[in-house]
Amino acid sequence: MQRTLSSLPIRWILLILLSLIWGSSFILIKKGLEHFGYIQAATIRLMTGGLALLPFALFQFKKIPRSKWRYVALSGFLAMFLPAYLFCFAQQYIPSSVAGILNALTPTFTFMIAVLWYKTSYSSNQIIGLILGLGASIYLSMLASKSGWAINGHVLLVILATICYGININLVKNHLAKVPALAVSTCSVVFASFLATTIFFLPDIKSFAFSTEACTSLYALMGLGLLGTAIAIILHNYLISISSALFASANTYFIPVVAIAWGLVFGEKLSINHLFGVAGIFLAIILIRKQP
Repeated sequence: MQRTLSSLPIRWILLILLSLIWGSSFILIKKGLEHFGYIQAATIRLMTGGLALLPFALFQFKKIPRSKWRYVALSGFLAMFLPAYLFCFAQQYIPSSVAGILNALTPTFTFMIAVLWYKTSYSSNQIIGLILGLGASIYLSMLASKSGWAINGHVLLVILATICYGININLVKNHLAKVPALAVSTCSVVFASFLATTIFFLPDIKSFAFSTEACTSLYALMGLGLLGTAIAIILHNYLISISSALFASANTYFIPVVAIAWGLVFGEKLSINHLFGVAGIFLAIILIRKQP
């Protein structure tokens, strides 16, 4: 039988490439924060991604029905705008590897929102996975605390970002399923970029001082916006088109591994206890993905 593109290694190549891009985003945020504040860092990232996707968005604009634009705008706010600032603020105080690990909670909160908000059916295994995922996140939060076994409030900001992702996934699934995915992705990113530009960049341009010493941080944030936002979204949509949404979402398992590897390269300290937390989150994802 002749193999098609969907059965060739290209889908695995794309999956690994996406995992490397998104798994590297946390260390790029860390590098960006070396010379920029969290507001400047997130704004540069969003503006870069928005400018890169603007030509695509102009062609996709007409494919979005007027009645769906509020959902596209809300998607941009939940999936791009708010998480960008939450991650940057949190990573001033927690290791990039911990942020990458906690990002894997997205399927947990996607499931929770689906059950609570959209009344999706569920099984006992999925409820166990939900509890396990939440327990693992609390455990990792305590490991990141500098006050003994207390919850690190900055970890909660990352968890809030994954809740935003979970809400967005359900929103797209239930309200934007009939709108072309590329149109939703490009226009939502451009909308988030517009918000960042008008709210933070234009009113305070002087705070975005690009000194010679800040070049490395600037390049890291621009690379994050270009690769982690613009190019990754196009690759992700293409991967879904030649495989399935379930296969494409498998990068959830690989992203924390890449984030941990980068953290170790740049001297972040992880213990065996962190690996227990990772194992707990991975097991939670497996249980939650089992259909009732």
